[in-house]
Amino acid sequence: METSSSTHLADTSRPEEQLSELFGSYKAEWLRERLFEFFKEPNYFPELITDRPCVLLGGRGTGKTTVLRSLSYEGQFALHGCDTGSVPAWRYYGLYYRVNTNRVTAFRGPEISDQKWVKLFAHYLNLVLCDRVLSFLLWYRSSSTNFEELGQRACADVATSLHVPVSAGMEELSENVRSGILSFEALINNIADSAHVPLSMQAAPIDALLESVSNLRQFKGKQFFFLLDEYENFENYQQQVVNTLIKHSNPLYTFKIGIKELGWRVRTTLNLNEQLNSPADYVRVNITESLDGDAFKRFASEVCHRRLERLHENGQETVLDVNLAFPGLSPDAEAERLGIETIVSPVRAELLGSFPAENVRALTPLQLLLLITWAETNGTSVTEQFRDWQEDRNSWEERFKNYQHSLLYVIKRGKRGITKYYAGWDVFIQLASKNIRYLLELVDKSLHLHLKEGRKLSDPLSVETQTIAAQIVGKKNLSELEGLAVNGAQLTKLLLGLGRVFQVMAVRAGGHAPEVNQFYLGGEPVSAAMEDEVESLLRSAVMHLALVRNTGSKLTDDADTKDYDYMVHPIFSAFFAFSYRHKRKMLLTNFEFLGLIQSPHETIRQLLARQNRLDDEPLPEQSVLFESYYGHS
Repeated sequence: METSSSTHLADTSRPEEQLSELFGSYKAEWLRERLFEFFKEPNYFPELITDRPCVLLGGRGTGKTTVLRSLSYEGQFALHGCDTGSVPAWRYYGLYYRVNTNRVTAFRGPEISDQKWVKLFAHYLNLVLCDRVLSFLLWYRSSSTNFEELGQRACADVATSLHVPVSAGMEELSENVRSGILSFEALINNIADSAHVPLSMQAAPIDALLESVSNLRQFKGKQFFFLLDEYENFENYQQQVVNTLIKHSNPLYTFKIGIKELGWRVRTTLNLNEQLNSPADYVRVNITESLDGDAFKRFASEVCHRRLERLHENGQETVLDVNLAFPGLSPDAEAERLGIETIVSPVRAELLGSFPAENVRALTPLQLLLLITWAETNGTSVTEQFRDWQEDRNSWEERFKNYQHSLLYVIKRGKRGITKYYAGWDVFIQLASKNIRYLLELVDKSLHLHLKEGRKLSDPLSVETQTIAAQIVGKKNLSELEGLAVNGAQLTKLLLGLGRVFQVMAVRAGGHAPEVNQFYLGGEPVSAAMEDEVESLLRSAVMHLALVRNTGSKLTDDADTKDYDYMVHPIFSAFFAFSYRHKRKMLLTNFEFLGLIQSPHETIRQLLARQNRLDDEPLPEQSVLFESYYGHS
């Protein structure tokens, strides 16, 4: 599904400004009316347009808002080229509502009982959702030449149900409902001083309104979607209220919910014995799972190509194939670029003095580095390791296969500058980890640095430029984490601690499993209070993309935090300088997990000691700003 409309880029010949418009606006909120111009239908889109309730799960930046807004009538209108003639033929009409924290958190406090808050919020939700329906009806009427009006009796019934002034027609009803919302919001702040407040019955006004609407000739056989974005912003009891609406919704309408992973904290309805279950009550669409395999790569490539084409249309010469624009390096080429020859040349010369030249020269520099690393780890000589290689080639080739990537982190150990390259379209795809916003950030920053170096958009980007861009994006998102959540400062400390542990283990590749960059929680039992604290932090870390969790082989409920493997989000890997690939894991106790936040220097040292490592490696240049956290001077 594509829009035929085109939006004129900034009236300028400067490619930097055009880039900012096309790639810099990676948040749906920033794109505004241009959101639909760049919309690319994801592979899971057909699952959302059924008549069943849907829950769209995904982290910040995975495209939930874009998809939900594209389901709205405003989005569909834009995607159909603003063709009013197409509107009557639509099978469904989506009504978008973004859950505003400022509004919904006003419905709490000790002034009144919890039961009263439930009734107040249910009434408020009735007002809000009816307002969305009425706004749509007015929009539809303005774009239609054959519109059957909502009757006076129907308008009066809905007004009575909502306790707003009786309305003679649709427009007056819309105005009265809007005024009712504003009056009720003002009342909530003074609820303790208010006398009797007339409230509507949950869902009754919505049912009455949509039943009347469905009897109008233009809406017979049509379905209405309430699109609730950022569902995690609802209070727990408010999620119960909406859960009840979902469970018992009228066949004329259904709900499509956008929510961060682990943001659906309560699955019960107002009847605590009644719970929403998939697939009986709703369709669960997990964006990460839906974009598995090569699906995200194809999706991301198409999204970026659409933007690059727009640059080309506006007179900028640019590489239109992202695989060509963002070239990568083979392991051997990267090792050579990092200066591996300075390490292996003396060893090669030593081996040439004792073994046949053809045998020695058959080993690549990275294979020689493996021999050096293995000798250091096991306290033996490279000569002994080479002899063993000759005698047991199969074992060594398997070992090299496992350690080849991790050896790249060893080459520039303790040196300044770039110590590992993060370059190539496939690498960027892995750094983004199925998050389209992160992918666009990486592309945007890379292209801006590329232009700043005096290069043209038609030139492929250097691996150095891509790497620096990846470091900058990682640092930016680390810095922003503190403001994203109530416990953002704790999450930042947690990432700094984990990042240091995995960075030291990366540059000391021998003696432990290669590419250790994940953890799981275990160890001795802890108090309920500590377990709750760890669970709360894990939940927040996953919701705000500090961590990603592996759900592929787990059979537990997706709302749980236990029994999962966790990984620092790959977008931070270039900043910390460790592997971005989903590989091997280590045990972390609850004490160590909290210790990374509360006493990081001691905990990092203990964790590394358990892995036979010392915390004496210099910090990467990009991490020096955090040396006070690490206790380094």
